Amino acid sequence: MNRFHVFPAFVGLLLVSLSGCGGPGGPPAPEMFPVSGTVNLDGQPLAEGSITIDPVGGKGVPAMGGIKDGKFSFQAAAGEYIARFSAIEVTSEKDEYGEPITRSLIGDEFNGSSTTKASITSGENNLSFDVKGIAAK
Repeated sequence: MNRFHVFPAFVGLLLVSLSGCGGPGGPPAPEMFPVSGTVNLDGQPLAEGSITIDPVGGKGVPAMGGIKDGKFSFQAAAGEYIARFSAIEVTSEKDEYGEPITRSLIGDEFNGSSTTKASITSGENNLSFDVKGIAAK
């Protein structure tokens, strides 16, 4: 088979494989609503980090946004969520490759093991969170 026959076959296969990716026959995308708010770390605005909201029960669409100077904004579908927060700092220590070592600023109870709830409704959503940090070692 020469290359002039392979290319059309490849394009055809590509089009067939992509036809199932969110096309007209798939479920409709959920309506998204603005979510904004603040995150304080140990009583102070979190300088920089991220917030992720995961649907309670695992059904739905997760969403996330960056945090800068304690403020965030993103879009999410209406529903009940668990909020998780992430922020790191670069230490003066180096790893075995000479790269700076980072450490988490936020405790696991507000990240992987979080039970912090967030409720997103239709319309504007303004949320406020107070998280606890990990004590420096």
